Amino acid sequence: MDVRALLGLKALDDVRSALFVQPHPDDNEVGAGGTMAKLAAQGCRVVAVTVTDGRYGAVGPVQPADLARRRQEELAAACAALGIREHIEFGFEDLGSYTEMDVIEKLVPVLLDIRPEVVVTVDPWTPYEAHPDHVKTGRAVAACAIRLASLTVPQTLPAYVPPMFAFYASAYPNTAVDVTDHWHAKIRAIEAHASQFGTREWPMLKAYLEHQARAAAERFLDAPDGRLAESFKLLSPRQLHFFPDAMTS
Repeated sequence: MDVRALLGLKALDDVRSALFVQPHPDDNEVGAGGTMAKLAAQGCRVVAVTVTDGRYGAVGPVQPADLARRRQEELAAACAALGIREHIEFGFEDLGSYTEMDVIEKLVPVLLDIRPEVVVTVDPWTPYEAHPDHVKTGRAVAACAIRLASLTVPQTLPAYVPPMFAFYASAYPNTAVDVTDHWHAKIRAIEAHASQFGTREWPMLKAYLEHQARAAAERFLDAPDGRLAESFKLLSPRQLHFFPDAMTS
């Protein structure tokens, strides 16, 4: 049985609107920057959401408030590199005491306003994911499928539930997007986050990202040598509740 076809899932780079939700400034770029750039270049409406201010994302003698301001500037530069013109910041404190429900309450109105064909975020179920902002953000995005399909969110007809959810940094990917032609935009966007990647580790991480991208292209796209892809776990809202086969589908 072709579960993907049965559930109406289509290729991620064949959508007209997409919402990318990241825990911190830079997560979208690392996990899905090539896909964001590709969609934007195709005329898709791409909107980015950042949940936290990233104020604690550093080690050393820097003040959190100063880092938060710097990361806002870096985020603006990264969005420009990807061709993203719409960005929303929720402003929760990095590693703060906000809850999953707090994120849901901010995200639901955004979803109802934009009504994207796909919502993309970090996979909160990846084994060993220890960062609470990643877990809260990813789970909040997934929980919106349940909220929007319930009477807890008043809607006028036609009611809206995102038809597709895609998770990057997933241990269980089932699809990929060829981003070869947009890889340089992804790298420029990541490098715009100099507070995070202006380190001696960046060349190693850059090489690792490229290794992952080549492996994803080979696994999912049967692509010739030299192609680069970003992988995702693509699910329908029905697979986010009472669907134990979701992990392997």
